[in-house]
Amino acid sequence: MSLIFNISRDDFLTGLASMQSVTGKKGNIAILSNILIESKTDSLLLTATDLEIGIQNLLPAEILSPGSITLPAKKLFEIVRESGADQIHIEMLENNWAKISADSTDYKLAGMSAKEYPAFSEYDENMLVTMASDKLKEIIDKTIFSVAQEGESQFNLTGVLMEKDITEGKNILRMVSSDGHRLSLCETTMENDLSGLKMEKVILIPRKGMQEIRKFAEGSTEIKLSFEEKQAVIKTDHSVIVVRLMNGDFPDYRNILNIIKKEKYIELKRLQFLNSMKKMNIFTEDRFNAVQFQITPNKLVLSSQSMDIGSAKDEINITYDDSPLKLGFNGKYFIETLQVMSSDTIKAYINSEESPCMIQGDDDPGFFSIIMPMKI
Repeated sequence: MSLIFNISRDDFLTGLASMQSVTGKKGNIAILSNILIESKTDSLLLTATDLEIGIQNLLPAEILSPGSITLPAKKLFEIVRESGADQIHIEMLENNWAKISADSTDYKLAGMSAKEYPAFSEYDENMLVTMASDKLKEIIDKTIFSVAQEGESQFNLTGVLMEKDITEGKNILRMVSSDGHRLSLCETTMENDLSGLKMEKVILIPRKGMQEIRKFAEGSTEIKLSFEEKQAVIKTDHSVIVVRLMNGDFPDYRNILNIIKKEKYIELKRLQFLNSMKKMNIFTEDRFNAVQFQITPNKLVLSSQSMDIGSAKDEINITYDDSPLKLGFNGKYFIETLQVMSSDTIKAYINSEESPCMIQGDDDPGFFSIIMPMKI
């Protein structure tokens, strides 16, 4: 029998939209740019994969005739997006063609056989542990920005390290990222019991996989998470995402923490500091984004210059009563850190002109960022 179904345009659009970033990757396997559509009793199961990340969405639908087909993800999404119809009607034709009807408009779209589509990764439902989505989103937001870009650094820095700690009855979930020039760490106490969350080896989730998990957690208050030998599984009531884990180890970030001695610090307003850094960034060289810090009692002078364009200078009132310091930092790193924080006032710990800077804020519990200095 050939697949024929009716589906709400809005439901279909939402389901297709969440898969575009996975199917949009150009590769040698043509069918991976398609979405697998399979009928269930009163629903459609959509599957997308790039062999690193797999997504499945179960959508309510009226199944007139059961079956399966794969259709081009981008074109199908565009057809549904531009349609003004409340309902979309699709039926399979011969040779894997599909007829798509939306109000007065009919489309014919070339598909491929469902038999050729890669099998979706199997996972163990019993290993899934429930947790609050908002807490997971927060620790992702506060670490993903300092992951190394592909080809920029060691392979094991292009992902986020994930750990759990269960101590004194507290269930702590932690994420750490670094690109070799900075390090971000955020941990949060989960209300749910994490003892069933199996994490027996180093859990390294690639940047793209973490971005997909972040989007996935957006639409629900709770998600279910598990780690199996080679994959992370995240599930909601009607969707599941499977992300292939990275191999290798993550640098021992605790060694870096031991270097930081919280003796000298400057205290200043986060938004004022952020706005000033954005001004400095206008005149930094693109590659290094160098900003000079001149710290004297109760005053911070920031300056930047570009040989071709010009220069900028700004003065900020701070709380500081120690010896003067003159340092250079990548201004972009400060901007990205300050943007994910919530604290009105922050502390920047800087011990000497060669030491890294640690940024913390009282209203960002469990979070800190370390930024290495640079010579100017």
